[in-house]
Amino acid sequence: MPREEDQDRPGGEAEDLDIDLLYAWGDKVQIRKNQARYLSYFQNAPGTILDLGCGRGIMLDLLKKAGLKGYGLDLSEKAVLLCRSKGFDVVQGDALGHLRSLQDRSIGGIFCSHVIEHMQPRDAIEMIHEFRRVVKAGGRLILVTPNASDLMTSERFWLDPTHVRPYPEKLLVLLLERAGFKIIKTTRDKEPNRHFLVGIAKAFLNLWFMGFMFKGDLVVIAARGTGD
Repeated sequence: MPREEDQDRPGGEAEDLDIDLLYAWGDKVQIRKNQARYLSYFQNAPGTILDLGCGRGIMLDLLKKAGLKGYGLDLSEKAVLLCRSKGFDVVQGDALGHLRSLQDRSIGGIFCSHVIEHMQPRDAIEMIHEFRRVVKAGGRLILVTPNASDLMTSERFWLDPTHVRPYPEKLLVLLLERAGFKIIKTTRDKEPNRHFLVGIAKAFLNLWFMGFMFKGDLVVIAARGTGD
């Protein structure tokens, strides 16, 4: 019998996955809870929201149920087929190629989760500038990436052989501001404690390592100003 987490994947079999999907698809329940927290930033979006690296379509589903218009982009054919089977509008392609094809100020907002760490610095910088070019005035950008300041990231990051490098908070904020974005907030997607004893153990370890443990993914929320 396939595992529960595999039943939402094409074919329902773990061995049928591409290597990028094997590591990218985690606990869908927790991912949904995390991503739902950012819906409010798109409530007054001035246009269609692009979910860049949409995976199994969790954010697309959240946007649809919130009455917001969105579409997805993913490099994986399996991810695209899965999302389309759920009725979502999804394009297959790479991030930079798709962004370059868009008109200036044509997108109402962008959700980009676990994409930038797969890119070389030159491409990552270009992607951020493309974000700025295609987002309408007042549009929001939400970037989610592994947290370079979390010691747990050191091993987990390299378990995915398609990862290129981490992008720390200070670097991302600098790159976004230089591209013309205004930072609204930086936060973390902390992992839940499955048991109170696990929480106690985590608290002790975090104290021992001076706060550099169990911080969760880095989330940077930015906006293109209405006056530029």
